[in-house]
Amino acid sequence: MRRELYLLCFDRTHRLLLVPVAPHGLALPTGHCRTHETYEQAARRLMASRDLRQGDVVARLEAEPPAGSRGRSEARIFTAHVRRGQAAEAKLGDVWLPWRQALPVLDRLAIPELPEFIEGYVDGWIPDGWITLGH
Repeated sequence: MRRELYLLCFDRTHRLLLVPVAPHGLALPTGHCRTHETYEQAARRLMASRDLRQGDVVARLEAEPPAGSRGRSEARIFTAHVRRGQAAEAKLGDVWLPWRQALPVLDRLAIPELPEFIEGYVDGWIPDGWITLGH
């Protein structure tokens, strides 16, 4: 089973970090769990590469495997923030967009509740802890 994770990385003005993907697109920073690694360990590893701190909300994605698929996958969305007083390490091609402007890029993830999840997180009405989203 493939275990994937996505990072919703915010700066102090609620811009969202998008990273380049081939051939000419943008996406959320993503990673996967290594053998015997938890989602949280994998998320911390991915955040450490950019000197980010973990946010207080994690989303679990529930998905039905596509018909005819050979493997199953699970995913988590971790929230992350630029550490106070510093900017996340800028890497070639990284883009920081206001979160609402980033939503069209995130459509390809096919998570219908993602816009509301991001809005609720930014506005503070999503409670800390775990939340489950359909996928």
